[in-house]
Order: sequence, then structure tokens, then C-alpha cells
Amino acid sequence: MILRSAVRVLGLAGSITVLTCGLPTRAAEIPWKIDEPIARRLTAEAHYGADKYLDAFDYDSNLSPPFFVYYGVNEAPAEGGFGYFAVNPWTGDVWALWGCGRLSTPALRKSQAEIRKRFTREELKQYARLRHLKPECVVER
Repeated sequence: MILRSAVRVLGLAGSITVLTCGLPTRAAEIPWKIDEPIARRLTAEAHYGADKYLDAFDYDSNLSPPFFVYYGVNEAPAEGGFGYFAVNPWTGDVWALWGCGRLSTPALRKSQAEIRKRFTREELKQYARLRHLKPECVVER
């Protein structure tokens, strides 16, 4: 029983290391440029090409921090979902976690350009590294 608990703790410590090792050390010093409602809108823009159907995305704060992660839920009468999506809290980049691809639509690129304007001159020096942050994916291509 003690051994099993120790293995769980070590496994959790390993997960934390995996989640944080990819972050540049200066990322934590830069405040997030978006909040959860904006991340939800960006997810809709990435998936639908517009900010419609915001209710189709359920937020899960426990998956792949520091990213905002959403589960795409099908409309009734259909059951299940259409994927997981992660949003970078600094750049607004949206990733499809099934296949691990960065999404791009004209509406999303326009919103991301507005987000980039929120960066100070000093923060912009870190922008390229922040864009390279990648969430934990379900399946890699």
C-alpha cells in the first residue's frame, strides 16, 4: 500500500515536470494576455471560423496547464464530442489536441493580431518562445 502511494506521488511529480519543463523561464514573468472567456471565443473562431456556438465548448481547468483546455460537445440529439482544444494564454494560439495541430482561420488570426498588440516592447522579445509552447496532446501526428 505504501509502495503504491509512493509510485503515485512519483508519477504525479513526473507529470508536473513534463508539464512545466517546456515553459521558458521568463514566460511566468509575462502576464497572460487573455482570460477564459476570450480563450473560449478563440476556440470557436479556430473551429468554426467565427465566434458562434460558444456553448459547444466546455472548459476544463485541470488539463494541460497553463493552457485553457476545452472539450467540444456535440449538439443534441448527437452524443459525445468533437475534440479537445487548448489555447495559449499569452498568444491566443489554438491547438487541436487530437492530432496536435495548431489551428488557423482568418477570424482567429485577426484576434491573435489584437492580442499581440497587448505586449510591451520588452515582452515582444519573448513572443516567439511563447508561440512555441505546445500543450500536452492526446495523439501526435
